[in-house]
Amino acid sequence: MSLVEVNYPGGSFGVQTIAAGGSYHYRFHALSTDTLSLSFTDAGRKIHNVTGPELKQGQEGSLGIDIQADNRVTWTPALTVAR
Repeated sequence: MSLVEVNYPGGSFGVQTIAAGGSYHYRFHALSTDTLSLSFTDAGRKIHNVTGPELKQGQEGSLGIDIQADNRVTWTPALTVAR
């Protein structure tokens, strides 16, 4: 997949390409409360926009985003509130 972008409360990050079975790591800190969103382009050049879970202000940690071969997305949050 290509043109992968994640928008979270207070910021965004992206990567040009991720190979099948690959991963990308990024640490974030939510600056407000809002819903995550993901956009990516699949191998067939179709653009997908997916809404994710809500993050609350002050949360940080890791969030697994798994994009399946059929373009289904699953979210696995491991978040805490920063002190």
